[in-house]
Amino acid sequence: MIKRLGAQLYTVRDYVKTPEEFDVTIRRIKEMGYTTVQASALWHLPVDEVASIVHSHGLSIVLTHMGYDRFTNDLDALIKDHHTLGCKLAGLGGLPKQFWSEEGYKAFAKQFREIADELDQNGLKFSYHNHNFEFERFQGKTGMEILMENTNPETFLFTLDTYWVQAGGGNPAAWIRKLNGRIEAIHFKDMTIIDAEPVMAEVMEGNLEWTDILHACEEAGVEWYLIERDAGPCEAFESLRISYSNLSKVGFA
Repeated sequence: MIKRLGAQLYTVRDYVKTPEEFDVTIRRIKEMGYTTVQASALWHLPVDEVASIVHSHGLSIVLTHMGYDRFTNDLDALIKDHHTLGCKLAGLGGLPKQFWSEEGYKAFAKQFREIADELDQNGLKFSYHNHNFEFERFQGKTGMEILMENTNPETFLFTLDTYWVQAGGGNPAAWIRKLNGRIEAIHFKDMTIIDAEPVMAEVMEGNLEWTDILHACEEAGVEWYLIERDAGPCEAFESLRISYSNLSKVGFA
């Protein structure tokens, strides 16, 4: 199976402020070799224009990040937007803080179990993106485990983020295996240490165990590999280029 690399557009959020900037950014990403993108940090632009620009460069959109309120208060329009984008994975970028408790995770799981099922009925899948706070334990179980155990594995997927798993004290490869069949798209970012502090790094430039992570991804059936770098010392486009170059040497396209 071809392992396809995509760019998480949040990485280049400072270069998508106008349609003209967005067009140049997508062209640069295409020239690096990427074939897909995740639509994020773009909702100041018309959805049909986002779709048109991305597709005009021969790229596809495989995942979004939408806000909590759009899922809970604007689901019909969200579904329509995803059909316009040609995108089947509707992602939530972060869990509102009011859910950061044992009862909160259970309440969120119940709410989004129903939302995920409705998305499924409309040809889409829901995908939850983790940070580090989901690894807090409540009576022996992490927030991630509560979400796993209280949602439908067929409709409620996870966009596992390798950096944030590590930052939460988890093992990225172990969590990929634990979520076997529930990760269609994954976020790849590395972690290094600068002045005794954890810092996001380009893939294979930091300290994560990438051989095990890549094997776990193959075992778990991951389809889309999305490169993201929220912040760091390296310029955003150069960060995407370095990660692509490193991964292309180990069989990615």
